[in-house]
Amino acid sequence: MKNNFYIFILILNISLLGCGNNQKREIPEEVQETKPIPTQTPIKEYNFLFTNLENQTQNIKVKQNYYSFLNIKQPIVLINFLATWCPPCIGQIPHLNNLQKKYKENLYILGTLIYDNNIKDIDIDKFIASQKINFFVSKDIKNSVKFANFIAPKLHLKPNFSLPLMILFLNGKYYTHYEGSIPEEMIESDIKQALNKIKK
Repeated sequence: MKNNFYIFILILNISLLGCGNNQKREIPEEVQETKPIPTQTPIKEYNFLFTNLENQTQNIKVKQNYYSFLNIKQPIVLINFLATWCPPCIGQIPHLNNLQKKYKENLYILGTLIYDNNIKDIDIDKFIASQKINFFVSKDIKNSVKFANFIAPKLHLKPNFSLPLMILFLNGKYYTHYEGSIPEEMIESDIKQALNKIKK
């Protein structure tokens, strides 16, 4: 009777333990789940070309919020959106002339006309001469509007934003912007602060 009991326990232990094969089972290739290889989305680059009456060009390339001003050696760039019929824009010009002259080694002002539909080169020439503008002014309104449409959402502005609008960049990065007429002293203060950052 005891022998039968031991035989029963032995059979029970063998059935519960299994065969003891601890080898890893490989899944056949046709059944294996294949994980997609992550693909990198190419980083988009934007190009904007500005041309003045002397056919000099300024090219801005934008990639991942970095602005490359290809023909500009100064570390500070001020882009000024203006129109020939806009009194606050015209009122701002003497102040921008002063800043361009005072900080010419470190500051480049790029004026770009928008909202001046069907304006002719001769009218732009008369405007520049009458206002004694001493900074670059683009005559290519189509490209100026293209750039305005690109940058307005980044500044949380409506597409038909008010003028003047000025955007200050330091070493290819957005620094600050100004909506409407701004005192020269305020812009100069920001320029000085930007210059201090360069020196550090």
